[in-house]
Amino acid sequence: MICALAIALVVGGANLAKAESREQAVDRLTDFLFYKVNPQLNNRKLQAGDREYINEWQKLCEAIDPRIKPAQEVCYRPEPGETGWEFTTINGETYEQTYDRLADTIFYSRHPQRSGQQIPKNDRISISEWSAIRQEMFLSNCGL
Repeated sequence: MICALAIALVVGGANLAKAESREQAVDRLTDFLFYKVNPQLNNRKLQAGDREYINEWQKLCEAIDPRIKPAQEVCYRPEPGETGWEFTTINGETYEQTYDRLADTIFYSRHPQRSGQQIPKNDRISISEWSAIRQEMFLSNCGL
């Protein structure tokens, strides 16, 4: 009986210990997308000399931050007592528009001199780069 109670406490306590703050959720999702579009980094920690990557990560974090909401607010039918954070759209955007905006964030952090300018239709190299970034953009929402 005591063993069963101890196991239940350990298992239940593990879930409590795993609860993440909103800031941790923002960082986790930023890391997830950042390393998807930068596979050459092999998930290594960024270092002081990685200024361009650090700038890119920070800009992506700023774009993701307002899109992290409580699961109860975002999910159609959250599980009873479900807590945590989910990625969602803002300001009436569709998910496609949201992923496009995140791809823009990364592309323009890599090319700050082009900020605010659309990519010209004849600039195949930039279109290809943006498309490769965008292709990696996907986050599952609410366990879907």
